[in-house]
Amino acid sequence: MESTSSPGLLFVLGLANLACGVWLLRRARRFRAHGVRVPGLVTGLERSRDPDSKACYPVFRFTTRDGQEVEITSRYGESRPPRPGDRVTVLYDPAKQRNARIDTGGQDGSTMGKWVVGIGLFLITLGALTAFTII
Repeated sequence: MESTSSPGLLFVLGLANLACGVWLLRRARRFRAHGVRVPGLVTGLERSRDPDSKACYPVFRFTTRDGQEVEITSRYGESRPPRPGDRVTVLYDPAKQRNARIDTGGQDGSTMGKWVVGIGLFLITLGALTAFTII
């Protein structure tokens, strides 16, 4: 019985996912190391434009250390986001204050990075097992 999946393709896709996931994790780690932490407040939620998605994007407000008030919508959607009125810790880039995230794994990209690494490792393993006709 011949496999319909090319082991080489699975391996390449796995490597691409692995590289992308590692990049996301490193970017999140760098941001967490260099970002400034300040208190913030969730002021609202924006629903995903995808009608099949349950993700919501928190809208949050914070005051920078130099006194500027900023309100932005998160670029990361979550199925269980913080609720309006919740007090949160915000991480922001002092050079680009609109580059801010709520200080959680779901909001800084590290959760996504872990999932992408996991998918990459799965595809690499599947490619190797297929190549050696173990499965």
